Amino acid sequence: MENLAKKAKVEADGADHPVNNVNDGDFAIRWNAKNDDVDTWIQFKWETAQKINRVHVTEFRSRLRGHTIEYSDSHKMVEELVMTPTDGNASSNQPGNQKYPVKVPDHVLTFKTVETTVLRYHMTKNVGVSSEPSLWGIEVFYDQKSDTIAPVHPAGYSPQPGPNSRRRINRPVVEIR
Repeated sequence: MENLAKKAKVEADGADHPVNNVNDGDFAIRWNAKNDDVDTWIQFKWETAQKINRVHVTEFRSRLRGHTIEYSDSHKMVEELVMTPTDGNASSNQPGNQKYPVKVPDHVLTFKTVETTVLRYHMTKNVGVSSEPSLWGIEVFYDQKSDTIAPVHPAGYSPQPGPNSRRRINRPVVEIR
């Protein structure tokens, strides 16, 4: 899957570290919200609409406890959001509050596919007011295999054209015995 975050212009609600650190693919530098900023967001913008249904988040010292995904200029909530871990707490992936997670990413957020030019990762809760969000990176994907709006071919139909066909059509598959 292609990381669409790398092609986006990135903005943040506020930051102590540059927001471009969040989508550069470099886990040696990070983005940090402003000191004591609990409810904050990072927004990705593309010039053309992108299909998106998956976001990976890698934290610095597991501070997040709640987050969501919004899309479009009106910041609609995505549908069918599934978060791993389900409670937003990835501290088991960073034992002893270590800087780097055991595995990347800490959080996987999947949802019904949206097609948009704007995607916002909204951090809604953290461990406390003195523990502002700090992220090594965010990756944005379109996973065609889990696309909930992709066309499905019913059983008994073949999406392949016949040998004499010049255009693609679905033909019933008939079993002859």
